[in-house]
Amino acid sequence: MQSFISEQYNRLSVHVMPTRKYANDYLHLCIVNEQGRIPSAVFAVIVRLLFRQDSLGKRKLQQQLWSMYADELRCELEQKGETQLASIQLRIPTGLLPGTEARTRDALKLLADMMFEPSLRGGFDFNEVQIQEELAWAEHHAGYDVSDWDKVVQGRSLEWLGYVGRSREADLEQLQHCVRDGKLQQWYREVLCSPIHIHVIGDFQSDVMIAQVMETFLPSVVTAEGGETPSVIGYQPTERLEEGEMMLELMDVQQCKINVTFTTGVTYGSPDYPALFLFHSLFGATPASRLQSKLRERKQWVYQIYSTLDNYRGTLHVTTGTSSGYVTEVLEAIDAEWLRICSGDIQEVELNRAIQNVMHYVQVGYDLPEQVVNLHIDRLLNQVQMTTPQFLEAISCVTAVQVAEVASGMKKAVTWILYPESEYSAPVQEVTHE
Repeated sequence: MQSFISEQYNRLSVHVMPTRKYANDYLHLCIVNEQGRIPSAVFAVIVRLLFRQDSLGKRKLQQQLWSMYADELRCELEQKGETQLASIQLRIPTGLLPGTEARTRDALKLLADMMFEPSLRGGFDFNEVQIQEELAWAEHHAGYDVSDWDKVVQGRSLEWLGYVGRSREADLEQLQHCVRDGKLQQWYREVLCSPIHIHVIGDFQSDVMIAQVMETFLPSVVTAEGGETPSVIGYQPTERLEEGEMMLELMDVQQCKINVTFTTGVTYGSPDYPALFLFHSLFGATPASRLQSKLRERKQWVYQIYSTLDNYRGTLHVTTGTSSGYVTEVLEAIDAEWLRICSGDIQEVELNRAIQNVMHYVQVGYDLPEQVVNLHIDRLLNQVQMTTPQFLEAISCVTAVQVAEVASGMKKAVTWILYPESEYSAPVQEVTHE
């Protein structure tokens, strides 16, 4: 498996992977909001304004993309622990099309212009309509996307445990103050002073591409100067409750939404991480996992159930939805399968199947350029040297005893249930989110 060749100058890091494996050149511009230095809603709105389809004039942007035979510009925002990441992606066809080198150079210049041109014009002068549209987007997402209940219930658990430093409502309030007081310009300068990672994957010479990226971005990066950072509205961290706390929140939902959060005590890249990942696969990560097999296929108590591993916060989440009549049975079954693994009740054939599933999952993912970049960013942000081949080698050597040990080291931290208002009649303590 190929790896990235990297070069860094202050906060600008360039990572290139020369390969003839793909029919396109892939460009990823990643802007890192470290440890929530910039309020997340403010950061998100500024990035979305910079890379809107009409930021340079929609017709002008479309013409530039067409001239490069490029697909639509993609802008994604992701939370990795307390660090926020904005990823802007472009794909440039190579192969038989002429002028690949020139079109890739034009694509790099386009990304640099969209990010830095407002500062060169002397102001963050987006019109009121654009700003209000992004404010409306931020307000819609402030309490999580209400159409995705899995994220809502998982977010509730993380906030309750104190893993999320600021509530989304507090970030939205900070954004509203920022717009009202005309401070977007100040925060924009802070965005320009954030760490920048540029990944390029495709058919090129590494030294030539690194030089091209540096030539395109470095002058603007050096020129950008951060002003005095505006104050962030303070918050009170949520008080950490006893382990195993259960929370019931009444909401207008059609079925019970459940999130069981475990703390793992295992950090990404540590010697125990492969065993934890394998536990994750056995427990609930795949269609062949125990929770899927027992609760969905055999008992038919749930419509879906799965586990997710948060490498940044050291948590593992089991998320599911069920009717109110099965809540107790579902929670008891989750505990029972966890305790079975803790006791070492793992068949060799089951362990080997899980190992093969992980090997296949990682290898397939490594064939996707977006996943390659995401894995590399994870390693950079976690300062982990573990490569994908090293991880796969470690996975192949994990034993049932190691899986049981890492499972036994986990602690059930909180269970959060969103319960249908229409089906609950007993008194319930109101849950509020400051």
